[in-house]
Amino acid sequence: MKTITEFMTADHTACDDEFAHAEEAALANNWSKAETAFNKFRDDMAHHFKMEEEVLFPALKSAGGPAGPVHVMLMEHAQIKELLKQMAEAVAQKNAKSYGGLSETLLIVLQQHNHKEENILYAIADEILAQERDALLERMQAV
Repeated sequence: MKTITEFMTADHTACDDEFAHAEEAALANNWSKAETAFNKFRDDMAHHFKMEEEVLFPALKSAGGPAGPVHVMLMEHAQIKELLKQMAEAVAQKNAKSYGGLSETLLIVLQQHNHKEENILYAIADEILAQERDALLERMQAV
């Protein structure tokens, strides 16, 4: 089975692809496609956060992992969720200008967030949770 880093990085990539499809459709004023793509992206992000917040982060903390980086990731999740809420409003209003501005902000936030997770937090999780990795990944996929 994959490492936590490989599994979660692949999920980041899948979310990034959905994000790009939604942005492309919104900026082209194809609102039917934009709504479908954005909803898929938002649902995928919600699932990703659920895997982390309900399974990975608690396992990491209970195994003695660093609380600080987990806390930072949770704060960033809240920021991303707020941006997603605002983007949903822009889609509902069919406002390409608003969506584009929010999308640019989200892109920067996600790039920084994903970099920290992929290069720091997941590597720590792979090391600390190595013994239970396979079971942990199964629990994450089941959420």
